[in-house]
Amino acid sequence: MPDNYARDAETTDVADAWLVAATQQIADEPTSDVDRLISSISGSLQRIRRPARTLATDGIRIKTSDRVVKQLVAVRTRRELGRLTVFVSVDGAGDTVEGVRVGLIARYADDLPSLSDDVRDIVEGVLIETLGADSSASARRNISVRWQDVYTREWLSR
Repeated sequence: MPDNYARDAETTDVADAWLVAATQQIADEPTSDVDRLISSISGSLQRIRRPARTLATDGIRIKTSDRVVKQLVAVRTRRELGRLTVFVSVDGAGDTVEGVRVGLIARYADDLPSLSDDVRDIVEGVLIETLGADSSASARRNISVRWQDVYTREWLSR
């Protein structure tokens, strides 16, 4: 069993690295100095590794990784809403997902309740596509969105 586990972990790391590289290549080019700085910093983050958590899906004998879910949430949020994702946490025990927490940067005069709903829609779509409707049902009822003030770096309550 340890040999199979090591092989699965190695395969997951290769697949995760490919996904990170692919999503960075298809992401839109940054348009401002701040966006370019963020992209240059986040571009090197793929070198920082931690063990991925394997997640169950609706598919028989098909598993995915929390890294895949996090990356897809961050890329889609950036692409669809033009917002930097500060963090994504896929919560749960073992291979189940019980909730997702997302942190983003707020801008002055944002309609945070409306934007939070948009982020929840994105997360829900990613969960259904990656885990399936049954495996993600609990997590889709528990999507938390938090906003960070760009100047004070304080978390804002909605």
